[in-house]
Amino acid sequence: MSPVVEDIIAFYRMFSSFEREQVCCGTVSAAQCVLLQTLLEGEWDVSRLAAHTRVTKGAMTRLVDGLEKRGWVMRDKGQDDGRRVLISLSAKGRKEAKHLLRLTERSVAAILDGIPAAERGRVIDSIHLLRQATERTRERLDCC
Repeated sequence: MSPVVEDIIAFYRMFSSFEREQVCCGTVSAAQCVLLQTLLEGEWDVSRLAAHTRVTKGAMTRLVDGLEKRGWVMRDKGQDDGRRVLISLSAKGRKEAKHLLRLTERSVAAILDGIPAAERGRVIDSIHLLRQATERTRERLDCC
């Protein structure tokens, strides 16, 4: 395995573990954490949420079901199409999502603090470029 592949895989695994341990803290799964933070942006339908998070509609429905049972999300009929169901945060869910967002931001800041200040901007730019490249190629590499 090449060093760059090894580094990317190691970073992904460490960040995923860090996210579970430092952000979710056992109260929510990583998938629930992502969903709650995504819903801070506003209402989404299940299909768009599933596509955005790269899971099936069935998996997203089960994820929403669990959050609805906890009183964190609500389902409402779309005004333009009664068959369309929109998912949004309840007041309780918004509070939890904001809490998780603060933990996420604090965790990322802690990681960035481990990078020398003189190099931090370059690293942030590189992360942005890596994200853009990944987004452009993810459909092409979607083989499974």
